[in-house]
Amino acid sequence: MYKRRFFASLTALALAAGLVMTPANAAFTDTQDHWAENAITKWSEEYGLITGYEDGTFRPDNSITRGAFAGILDRFLKYTVVSPASTFSDTAGTYWETSILKLHAAGVYLGTDGAALPGNSITRQQAVTMIARAFGITGTSTALPYTDAGKIASYAQAPIAEMTARGYITDCADGNFRPTDPITRAEIVNIMNNMVQVLIQDTQAYTGNIPGTVLINSTQGAYLTSMHITGDLILAPGVQDTVTLEDVIVDGQIRNFSPVTPTITSANDPDVPSEEPEQPQQPEGGQGGGTTTPGIRPEDVYTPGATTGEYIQYSGKSYPVYADAEPIALYDGDFYWEGDRLVYTGREFDTRFGIDVSAYQNRASQNQTIDWEAVANDGVEFAMVRVGLRGYSNGNLLSDAFYRQNIEGAMAAGIETGVYFFAQAITVEEAIEEADFVISLLDGLEIDGPVAYDWEMHDSTYRVYGTTPEMATACAAAFCQRIEEAGYAAMVYAGQYVSYIKYDQGALAPYLYWYPEYKSTSSEKLYPTFYYQMDYWQFSSSCTIDGIGGRVDANIQFIR
Repeated sequence: MYKRRFFASLTALALAAGLVMTPANAAFTDTQDHWAENAITKWSEEYGLITGYEDGTFRPDNSITRGAFAGILDRFLKYTVVSPASTFSDTAGTYWETSILKLHAAGVYLGTDGAALPGNSITRQQAVTMIARAFGITGTSTALPYTDAGKIASYAQAPIAEMTARGYITDCADGNFRPTDPITRAEIVNIMNNMVQVLIQDTQAYTGNIPGTVLINSTQGAYLTSMHITGDLILAPGVQDTVTLEDVIVDGQIRNFSPVTPTITSANDPDVPSEEPEQPQQPEGGQGGGTTTPGIRPEDVYTPGATTGEYIQYSGKSYPVYADAEPIALYDGDFYWEGDRLVYTGREFDTRFGIDVSAYQNRASQNQTIDWEAVANDGVEFAMVRVGLRGYSNGNLLSDAFYRQNIEGAMAAGIETGVYFFAQAITVEEAIEEADFVISLLDGLEIDGPVAYDWEMHDSTYRVYGTTPEMATACAAAFCQRIEEAGYAAMVYAGQYVSYIKYDQGALAPYLYWYPEYKSTSSEKLYPTFYYQMDYWQFSSSCTIDGIGGRVDANIQFIR
């Protein structure tokens, strides 16, 4: 459902550790009521990365030189490698020489015809391109939703498109990017503030719920524990000592530009599952494949599905075909691309277009708020909202920071709204606990879509690693049974690995099924290659939707 996770247990220690989430009032004489006031206060007063002037002003609308801009990026990322002094023809003896040469060594500051032009004002397209290089911002976005897009230089088009798609550029209310205008101090601060929620500059222990991206630039390393980061975790090039991540969940990516390999006690999951042991492992305390003490047994929850005697070949092994699970009725030629959306042209089903969202989409959207009216006007007919998750390390339950806001917004816009829960149950009791947690979160919210159980396993760091197929199926069935007892429609979300290896498809046939398999314009097969017919197909993780910043998972519902 979403990639690269760590787990967090949340505490109030975030404030004690200095993770101030709301900046205090600005201390400058010329920033009161300025559109970037809060961002200026945060990055100047709290973090000291962009300072004001001796007369008490910040001069937010002033331009900035290329050299001074290099100094800002150097303060953010603390580069250590320096290019030779002879690299540029015009930097010797200038104030920003060292910062410029550091950024050149990092491939960020390229210069023009051998000159750095340190005293020239830096333009908006130059600044955004350098920020993208510095933070490794790359991707497939090519859309430039600006009326003056034709004026953007070719070298800057991809960085600006990607930075825009991720919700980092929010100062173009009139629809113009203004690529050759000098960028202002306020505009720089605003972009950096959109990109980074919290900066860690020292080695004291940090913990807490961070609704955004965390940047570590402490040269002496850092210690993060019991933390949930809904964005990315970035290690700056200047980090030179140990970074310890203990029970930390990152909804986005870990981007490591430092020479340090983090010490991780709860690791990121790769995209492809690793091989599991033939016999479930049983660590102390029962973690991994079930408990060491008797509980509700799989046979108490479901009856194994009848098989046809035929087999499916997957990953070099054979798996039985279940009689009660309907074979797929989607074929080559049933779909075509319309922009970044697949359209169904077959005759077997009626279809609807929908999306699924989590805190990531809120973080990428302006003011961390999805414009659900705009979403509805863009043709979205249903939405699946992440309501919560169980950490795959120590198993604590956590709600999504924006689930209620998203549910209420989608429902108010007339969009059918369901929810999904990232599950990590290793016993039937835990699956029931997860279902009851979801039901409690939905109290007072009249959703009209299904409730999905998203149980995933990628490698041995997942607490569900080694869970037997019988127990995995029992957990899914128990969750769904509890959800339907509460009056909701239950649904199971699973890719091919879990669907074939872990789940008895016959036992789960009574419930809706949601299957992910991503396609692109280069895909040879524009249809799902799963054996069974799904009710919902998550066909993309990179759709663009009006009203939502960044990329969005896109889905088709099949209705008979």
